[in-house]
Amino acid sequence: MVAAAYRHNPNHLTDPDGGRLNVLLTDHGQRWARQVPALLEPQGVRAFHAESMDQAIGLIEATPIHVAVVDLAMGGETEAPAPDRVPDGLKLLRVIQRIETRPPAVVVVRGRSFQPRFDNFVLTEAMKLNAFSVLDTPVHPEQMLSVLQRALERFYGGQWPTDPNNPNA
Repeated sequence: MVAAAYRHNPNHLTDPDGGRLNVLLTDHGQRWARQVPALLEPQGVRAFHAESMDQAIGLIEATPIHVAVVDLAMGGETEAPAPDRVPDGLKLLRVIQRIETRPPAVVVVRGRSFQPRFDNFVLTEAMKLNAFSVLDTPVHPEQMLSVLQRALERFYGGQWPTDPNNPNA
């Protein structure tokens, strides 16, 4: 499994390209995922898109991520998978949980399936994995901006994340 090979540099919190806050957006072609980056970029926020768990892990390995927005239906899972299959979004949350400098995770759910037990399982697991917030689709850009602002306040004291080795960066 890809997660077993996961590596993260906990001392690499700031983006060498000058972004002040890096947001990972995992989605499956949702409109909000195209709108939010345009609203954030003028403020120094960089959004990184991933449409699969492998892409998301690659981005996490290569780039410091400060907030992760995880679509539980990432990878094109539009219906509830078989009962014995864990959705990729939950697998990604488990990977994020293992990061030493764990970013807050915002979970996006695509409504409810016709399997209430599965829906309850997925949301319960997301909460156990310390999801900061849960948003239902369709996600409105204003909702996402509000959640990102709350995450910045709660996890970073309302300040842009800094490199612990260079607080003046």
